[in-house]
Amino acid sequence: MEWSPLIADGHGPVYLRIVQALERAVWSGALRPGQRLPAQRALATELKVDLTTITRAFTEARKRGLIDARGPLGSFVAPPQVELAQLVDLSMNLPPSPGGGQVADMLQRGLSSVLTRSDVGNLMTYHVGGGSRADHRAAQQWLKPILGKLDADTLIVTEGAQAALSALLLALTDAGDTILCEPLVYPGLLHAARVLQRHLQVVECDEHGMRPDALARTAKERGARVVYLNPTAQNPTAHTMPQARREALAEVIRAQHLQLIEDDPYWLLLEDAPAPLALLAPRHACYISTLSKCLSPGLHTGFVRLPEGMDRQPMLDALRAVNLMAPPLMNALVTQLILDGSAQAMLTLVQDEAAERRYLARSALSPRFLQHCAGVHAWCRLPAHWTDASLTHAARLQGLGIAPSSAFTPEGVAINDAVRISLGAAANRQELHRALRQLDQLMHVAAERPGWTV
Repeated sequence: MEWSPLIADGHGPVYLRIVQALERAVWSGALRPGQRLPAQRALATELKVDLTTITRAFTEARKRGLIDARGPLGSFVAPPQVELAQLVDLSMNLPPSPGGGQVADMLQRGLSSVLTRSDVGNLMTYHVGGGSRADHRAAQQWLKPILGKLDADTLIVTEGAQAALSALLLALTDAGDTILCEPLVYPGLLHAARVLQRHLQVVECDEHGMRPDALARTAKERGARVVYLNPTAQNPTAHTMPQARREALAEVIRAQHLQLIEDDPYWLLLEDAPAPLALLAPRHACYISTLSKCLSPGLHTGFVRLPEGMDRQPMLDALRAVNLMAPPLMNALVTQLILDGSAQAMLTLVQDEAAERRYLARSALSPRFLQHCAGVHAWCRLPAHWTDASLTHAARLQGLGIAPSSAFTPEGVAINDAVRISLGAAANRQELHRALRQLDQLMHVAAERPGWTV
């Protein structure tokens, strides 16, 4: 087996690239359980690295259950581990947790800094107004790679993207108003629209996303003022809207004086994401970013960039009605992690882990089914013998949780031939790979067994 090409395809430090090469070789069948690996010195010579790098790589590989060390006999590919968990969750969209203790160390340092340098009493009282000056500096720093330099007066800090979305619906629309969207949308929008009594109107789409001509026509026919888009690694389809389509939609939004809610939680997980629509229609776009989908749900903080010239107060009033405030201790921790560089270091770890998991999805799922894979999820179209409900039920009987396409459709829309597969919740890559292979085999099987259809 040639190691150099595999390592060239990896991410991060050389020792981690060696571990990644081992994982890929095991999962592809190039290395089989019980097979003896090259001696560490021989591998160091072949790869032209020092011995300590190989030793570190083998140590990490043992921690991940990839290899067994047998003393003077050498190192061997480990047999598959038996998993006793009742359910492998491929239904919840969240970022993967990187292996090792680096994230825990960063969180401990961050909390220590917050508690050492802050007035604890101030952390235990009410804070309203959409974030402190320090929070706004952190928001500016976090959003700079996405939107460039921003005025702090256009930024609002929220308790996650869902609170931001609900507050924007309250601030921009009234009960009974129409919101224009695509036929498959983030479930949080469905829930917020239903509770707040807003009507979702689907706009015709093609393979690139929402059609500009259809947006212009539907906005006039329905008298709608607000458009919702999730254009990058869209949830659930994992499709990213190309730059040309974004520009065409921005032109319609500007011409018809529409307000855009751009929900963009996965932008930082893509290597070559197009420019957000908020840069193309800056006076019309409310941009939502969150740490929950690219770092951790535990860091439940969102940032909203308001259009230039928009009055902040309606948004702040709506946000106060939704949840009053974001927890000060959480805000302080997020701000500390961003300003001291820890959040960026964590993001790099998550980006690398997500890239490896997407590689697994592309290798384990048949191209016949897999349509898109980006961010932390994949979108699969089903063969005719499955519906989304029947496959979801059959998968659960085999210990796999997946999300049916019908969970993402507004009222009156029937799409039942696809499923979303989330890649981040599985405990590790080994568990994820086994689950994906199992799901792929299931999709190839006709749903003829009793109890598999609902």
